Amino acid sequence: MIPYKYHPAISEWMTMVDTGEVLSSQEMKDLMPFLRNKLDSSNAFVDNKRIDTALANAERFFELKQLPFQKFLLAFITYVFEKDEHGNLELMFNEFFIYAGRGFGKNTILSEATFELTTGNHGVKNYNVDIVATSEKQAMTSFEDIRHMLNKNKAFMKSRYEWSKTQIQNRKNGSTINFKTSNPKTKDGGRPGAVGFDEIHAFENYASFNVHTTGLGKVPFARRFYLTTDGKVRGSVLDDIKDRARMVLRGELPNSKLFPFICRLDDPEEVHDPKNWEKANPMLRYNSDLRAQVEQDYETAKVTPSLMVEFMTKRMNCPTENLATAVATWENILATNQEFPDLIGMNCIGAIDYARIRDFCAVGLLFKVGDKRYWIHHTFIPETALVVQKFNFDIDAAVEQGLCTIIRGETIEPDVVADWFEVQAKKYRIQRICMDDYKYQYLKPEISSRGFEPWIVRNGKTTHTKVLPLVDSLFAKQRLVFGDDMMMRWYTNNTYLDIDTKGNVSFEKIDPEKRKNDGYMALIHALTQDGELKEVRRIRRKPRSYSY
Repeated sequence: MIPYKYHPAISEWMTMVDTGEVLSSQEMKDLMPFLRNKLDSSNAFVDNKRIDTALANAERFFELKQLPFQKFLLAFITYVFEKDEHGNLELMFNEFFIYAGRGFGKNTILSEATFELTTGNHGVKNYNVDIVATSEKQAMTSFEDIRHMLNKNKAFMKSRYEWSKTQIQNRKNGSTINFKTSNPKTKDGGRPGAVGFDEIHAFENYASFNVHTTGLGKVPFARRFYLTTDGKVRGSVLDDIKDRARMVLRGELPNSKLFPFICRLDDPEEVHDPKNWEKANPMLRYNSDLRAQVEQDYETAKVTPSLMVEFMTKRMNCPTENLATAVATWENILATNQEFPDLIGMNCIGAIDYARIRDFCAVGLLFKVGDKRYWIHHTFIPETALVVQKFNFDIDAAVEQGLCTIIRGETIEPDVVADWFEVQAKKYRIQRICMDDYKYQYLKPEISSRGFEPWIVRNGKTTHTKVLPLVDSLFAKQRLVFGDDMMMRWYTNNTYLDIDTKGNVSFEKIDPEKRKNDGYMALIHALTQDGELKEVRRIRRKPRSYSY
């Protein structure tokens, strides 16, 4: 017997989670009392009749038996409302975050929901749905599912819909379905009723989100969908939405209309017991072919570390780094966001790194206070570098936050770097400025002329192997502080350890084309001089006053 009074599509999945019939993540468990509190409110309205119609349409036309979690999601997406103070209906949730392991069937849910929203059953005309992804192939997945369904039911659908390879439209109410790529420079917002972002783990910044959602609100009952597995891009759109989802479940955002449906392992160690896998993907209990494939993937991943990283990230929604090569876990990288103490007058080590004078140039200052190290960073970027290459990072946001400066022209000249250190020297005592031999030859004349001591750091495995224990310790004990520096977090996460057969290491860039790590390498240069860094504050004497 289902103990809840809501529509069966809602109550069934709630019961399965609450009783432990299906193993689920902590976030999924937390979702149930959160929803009961909403549904039990006097202003809640669940349109049971229309939910029945939506479920029947999904099974009839897509020819797929609706599973408990699919019915649950379709009900909330389509016809769960609340009444405002005037008695008008509005959506209980207008953002849907569906986060589950590969093979869950996210596109099926998006296809069924998208089709239902264009039928006119909710009484809204011209309810256009845009499906957006970073690639055209991905954006077309749900669109093609719907088009294939229309073709299979052509006799019934031809008087109700017209469709081509690029658009689907309801003849009676004008609602359309379109697919779009995420390039913000070539698309405008339009007047969508809903926007579905497919595989948001691949979205590196909010530019494409903004352009595709600016038109929302012009049509009643606007909705957004975020559907995804996890991925490799950290500190961007997906991580932000995950954080917001957990805040919603903790009651920290009481006015939010985000519906957080989170399927994942609670602990990486759970992967070794296959019964836990349905926490990340409840489809596994219903699809034997999928389960067989996941079992095969796991057996292969057990003996191939790089594949285990992929398996944990994509199948188990438990993103993890290969700890044999990662410079730090993402948790420890985030822990660098700590407040700075008063560093005025303190000794520090300066450092510089860049690959070429036509590329990014990172500068920084390293301070030692107790057992912690504090790193103040800045980056200079020639404007031409941004034309030649596209990076998986929101550079505009970094500029706004004062973390980097765009320099006109093609190169970073020595005086630009020297000027930055000269400004810093008015506040701090810079013992020396470290750089590798290539930068030393180029920068020494200007650096020396300003009264600084340029210092060569030998690059390569010998140097990196010596400094690695200090780097490991600072990250592991969370004693390395960047402040709220999104660019340093990006630089660090873009770096891995290359380990040779003798155990020697070098810090290398993960993706030379789309990622940079100059700020991290500048930090490494500075840390080579950690033993020379004195924890001393220069006494600032008050200027004498004279009377005439």
